[in-house]
Formats: sequence, structure tokens, C-alpha cells
Amino acid sequence: MALQDSIRDHLVAVIGEFVGTFLFLFFAFASAQTANQPNAPGVLASGPDSARFLYISFAFSVSLAVNVWIFFRVSGGLFNPAVTLALCVVGIVPFVRAVFVTLAQISGGMAAAVAVRSIIPGDSVLFGVKLASGVTIAQGFFMEMFLTFELVITILMLAGEKTKATFLAPIAIGLALFIAHLAGVFWTGAGINPARAFGSSVAELSFPGYHWIYWFGPFAGALLAAALYKLLKILHYEEVNGDQDKSDDEQAVQPLLSRQTERIEMYLRMARPQSWRNSRREEEVWPLVSPRRARSPDAPQALRLYRLSGLDDYKSEASFNSRSSERRRNRSPSFRSRYEDPEMGYGR
Repeated sequence: MALQDSIRDHLVAVIGEFVGTFLFLFFAFASAQTANQPNAPGVLASGPDSARFLYISFAFSVSLAVNVWIFFRVSGGLFNPAVTLALCVVGIVPFVRAVFVTLAQISGGMAAAVAVRSIIPGDSVLFGVKLASGVTIAQGFFMEMFLTFELVITILMLAGEKTKATFLAPIAIGLALFIAHLAGVFWTGAGINPARAFGSSVAELSFPGYHWIYWFGPFAGALLAAALYKLLKILHYEEVNGDQDKSDDEQAVQPLLSRQTERIEMYLRMARPQSWRNSRREEEVWPLVSPRRARSPDAPQALRLYRLSGLDDYKSEASFNSRSSERRRNRSPSFRSRYEDPEMGYGR
């Protein structure tokens, strides 16, 4: 069993390092390649205007971060059919909700595009998406796929997983979109979001023949991110670095708690060997240990630490698993409060 856990831990680490290194260098290399495009004839495209692309990237990322933070507790702050698809596949968003949310996102994208087209003066739509000169449809498809993958895996790992850093997820999501735009806005317009691409095309009244890549590319990236997320969950990735979300105090308490737990189990084996043999699983003994049987001076301290550690409540109904459990439940509230209070002592 220990060997299998070790192999699993190594596999999770290998997957994490491979995917992380790939994404880190993909966006770094793509951004450098984009920024260093020369203004010379015979190349794929003229060099980019770095200030303009930084402006666009910053605007999209900050707008997403702010609005995700606003609507995070309202609807989840998805704003993207590809993100909705990924969350539906992993089981976070129900299918029916995903359908209605996707329709709302597409409608919102069209409304925003038409509003900007109507309010800001000009004869043409300048916020549309299109492939740069020399970029093939296949290249555009895979660019959109990887850009969306980066955004979706960020959402799944930071917003889909509830940790102490979840409240900072909108910032990380905005940064993910920022780096995605830096890498892809020059080549494909960085659609990433089918609602964004479709809305701008509606406002422009123009749908190029390759418009489909702005749908299937993000959807492919979302499914790829969902597959990676499910694989990591199956491998229990959170156990590989399980203490990274714990504070220093929690990590300091854990060894003492483990030692006290072992002592409680030893006392139980000595006092009730038959009960121990009948209780095969560890969780049936701890925290299901009757406090009255924990007569060691260390037991009250261990139980207090157990309660403070955030684990399951040791005062659960199942903890009264002795023959007199029914009689204990029928006793007066004053007796129960004294009996269950560690400060009052156990076994009195």
C-alpha cells in the first residue's frame, strides 16, 4: 500500500511539473516571439505595437478580474461558454444550469458588442477577432485551445477547489487572461471566449470562414483542462503536498495530535478488546471514541486539540457507541454539558 502511494505521489508530481513547465514556457516563448516580430517585408506579419497590445491585454484581464469578483457569489462569475463547459464536465455546474448560463453569456456578449458599436463613434468594429497574416487555420485553432486551457485550468484549480486562497481566485483568473492575451492577441485576436468572438462578429456583421475555430478551439482547451483536473483528482493530488494550506500552528499541532490519538487507541484496545476487534476501520474508533473510556490525563488535551484541528466533530452521535448510549442521551442537559466539556474532565 505504501509503495502504491509512493508511485502515485511521484506520478502526480511528474504530471504537475510537465504541464506546469509546458504552460510556463509556452506563454513565455509565445510572448517573446510576438514582441520580437520585425517590421520588415517577407515575414508573416508586421511587428506588433507593444503598447497597444499591452493596453488591450490589461483591459481584458482587469475587466474580467473585477467582474468575477463582483459576481463570484451570485452566479460563479463564469462569463465564458468554454469555462461553463469545463465546470459542467467536472460536475461543478449542473447540465441544465450550464445550458441556461451559456445562452445568457452569448446574449450578454452580443449586447455588449452592439452597445459599444452604437456608443463609440466610428465606422468600423475594431474589437473583432481575426487571424493575422500568414497564420493558418490549424495554427489558430491550437493557439485558441492552449490559451483557453491556461484560463480554464486556473479557474478549476483555484476557484473550483475550495482552499484558503479561493478568495484570491479572481486575481489569478485575471492574470491568466492577461498572459493569454499577451501571447495570442497578435496572432488570433485572443478569442478564448466564444461569447466574445461571436458578439464582435455580430456587431461587425461579418463571419469569416474560420470563425468556427473561436468556438471549437476554446471548447477543446476547456475539455483538455477538465481532463487534467479529473486525472489529478483521481490521483488525490491534494495529498502529495497536503500541508501547504495549513498554518504554522496547525502543522505544529498535528504531530502532537497524532501521538495523542495513538495513546487513545491503545487505551481502547486494553479496555475493550472485543470492541476493537469488531471495529475494523480506524474512523470507527477515532473520533468515535467514547470520552468516558479515555481515562489518561493526556486524553482531554488530545480531544481538545482534535476539536481545534478542524477534523470531524468528536462529539458526534456515533461517539456514544457503548451499551448505555441511549441512557446517556436521556440524561439532563446539565449533565451532558458537564460530560462533554473537556475542561470538566472525563470519566468522573
